[in-house]
Amino acid sequence: MINSKKNLLNLTISSLLLSAAFTVTAEDEIERVLVYGALTTTPLSELATSIDVISALAIQQRHAQHLDEILNRAANVNFATGASRGRFVQIRGIGERSQFVDPINPSVGYLVDGINYSGLLAGASTFDIAQVEIFKGPNSARFGADGLAGMINVISTPTSEQTSVNFQAGLANYNSWNLGAAAGGALSDAANFRISVHQNSSDGFIENVWLGRNDTNNQDEFTARAQIDWQITADLGLNTTVHFVDVDNGYDAFSLDRNRTTLSDQPGFDRQKSQALAMTADYQGMSWANLQLQATALDADLAYGYDEDWSYVGIAPDWEYSSTDEYYRTRKDKSIEAKLSSKSRVDNAWLVGFYYADKDEDLERFYTYSDIFSSQVQRQDSALFAHYKYVLSDTQWLTTSLRLASQSFDYLDSKAIEQHLDHDDWGAELSYHQQVNTNTMLYLSGLRSYKMGGVNGQALSKAYDEGLASFQQILLDNPTFGAESLLGTEFGVKGTNNDGSLSLDFNVFYQWREDIQYKNSFVQDQSFVDFYDNAASGTNYGIETNITAILSDDVATFLSIGWLKTNIKDITRRIGDEFENLNNREQAHAPSYQINAGINWQLNENITWLIEVDVKDNFYYSFSHDQRSDKQTIVHSNLSYQLGDWLLSVYARNIFEQEYANRGFYFGNDPRDEYATHTYEQFGEPRRLGVSLKYDF
Repeated sequence: MINSKKNLLNLTISSLLLSAAFTVTAEDEIERVLVYGALTTTPLSELATSIDVISALAIQQRHAQHLDEILNRAANVNFATGASRGRFVQIRGIGERSQFVDPINPSVGYLVDGINYSGLLAGASTFDIAQVEIFKGPNSARFGADGLAGMINVISTPTSEQTSVNFQAGLANYNSWNLGAAAGGALSDAANFRISVHQNSSDGFIENVWLGRNDTNNQDEFTARAQIDWQITADLGLNTTVHFVDVDNGYDAFSLDRNRTTLSDQPGFDRQKSQALAMTADYQGMSWANLQLQATALDADLAYGYDEDWSYVGIAPDWEYSSTDEYYRTRKDKSIEAKLSSKSRVDNAWLVGFYYADKDEDLERFYTYSDIFSSQVQRQDSALFAHYKYVLSDTQWLTTSLRLASQSFDYLDSKAIEQHLDHDDWGAELSYHQQVNTNTMLYLSGLRSYKMGGVNGQALSKAYDEGLASFQQILLDNPTFGAESLLGTEFGVKGTNNDGSLSLDFNVFYQWREDIQYKNSFVQDQSFVDFYDNAASGTNYGIETNITAILSDDVATFLSIGWLKTNIKDITRRIGDEFENLNNREQAHAPSYQINAGINWQLNENITWLIEVDVKDNFYYSFSHDQRSDKQTIVHSNLSYQLGDWLLSVYARNIFEQEYANRGFYFGNDPRDEYATHTYEQFGEPRRLGVSLKYDF
């Protein structure tokens, strides 16, 4: 293991040395990737932070229908399932892994076309997406509380005056199919539109042998999006975006036999039905500044439930139990943001803004062994923010951002538990940029992020349960948990050679976590309770490298490497009948290395072949136990034939059908062995074989 880590580090350092080749002797125009999630639209090569941009081509080559199918493309990005999809993302080892009763404050946010879908990744379709931007590290200065550890920003294919029609159809094993269409063009001389619809369906990868079904973990996902850009006057433009998501997935993933066969007699579900609207007005009629106003609204109905015993009545008389657990949420979000920015986009540019959001979330829980539980949560977030770019010389500049935020949180539930929290905090960024030559930049950044605390509603509601009597005082002593902050520093280099055939994005980062929010779990026989607590501190540091190289007219390669070291201090947990203090252990869902590499061959004028591999180290599943995943090496292939506007592809994901897991628990749940303790895992995708037909006009 030590040698493998040394080899990985040596490879990364060697990659950095490639930057010596980035000397420009010609004035070739290098294609620039623009990042839209920053406070101002900025070329990726000029941003002093680590960002992975996953293009529409990369999504197409993976034949990804959902965000969780492309996240392995990004270094130091992991995700947890525990649902029908990978709904919980971790960046550099930081991020939630589940949600049940209690409302959560996401450490990693999720935006689509400026609409905040944080915590709503069940419907994260990747059809008709221009690019996915994954911001890593403290990003509260840009995104507020949801950007503690990073942000995923998704940009739909924009409107254009050029008429376009796009069609996609695919078939794959496990009775899988997808169908999508998009069209756009000019409505008039001043208005353009784009509309897309997409359906993805699959039986899933589970066989329920008790019910004799193979579709209890199915996928049924529909997404529709529409945009209209209207240039009302020469100085005023208005963009309107509408989303509709309808996900009706099954959830039957955990097996008492610890494989892909289940025995559930009441399989679960994972649903999301949401409508969203965003309106953005840009006014450039003032001589000294530009004004942008954006208003968003989101209305979502969520349903999540599972067969808690994972079995059927009669599996083990005198030992068995039978129960279901179901959660129904409604979420209504509204936000408004105003930004005033200088006319200058180069020298000493500035931006100031205001943000306000109102978020309501109601929950009803139906659990076999308790009365109906309900809760209401009201949040208000407001912030003032500013950004400034100060030019030191032709090759040096500073950027600084500051966000001053105020948050309030009101909680009320059916157990008459009422809590009110107020929290003021701040996020900041200060970065130094050095342009080494025309196409290479060095940077050094310091950043701070935050997120507010919350309420342990589930723990308080269960404090007087007979089966949890030994934990009663601990639960009563922890009605709330505190805010968390993250301080980071990052050094990096971004560059290309003179013709763009070789590019490098390298960074080294170090992050200090204070008052870490973590989930604690107490289990007594078949009774259990989760609650959030704050650890004293922790650190997350590592290296990230992205390299692309065009080796010839016919061969191109790419390589992404992430190396991560984490620790956490002062966690109290229960092992058997004893409590212990956990110090200096790795954080959960934080693999120490991740690699994505691939090679594209243009075999002839029409045929392209991609071979790609994802590699991931093992990682702890939780803070409450020490069980780990297996290491992963997953190989994919895509063979495409292009004929005019048509593209026919044959693909395989996980070619060698490696069995790997994205979520794991450790407890006893099998009455057949009198509830002996085991590691139960939810497995990732098996071998997928499919064919896809795509038309672009």
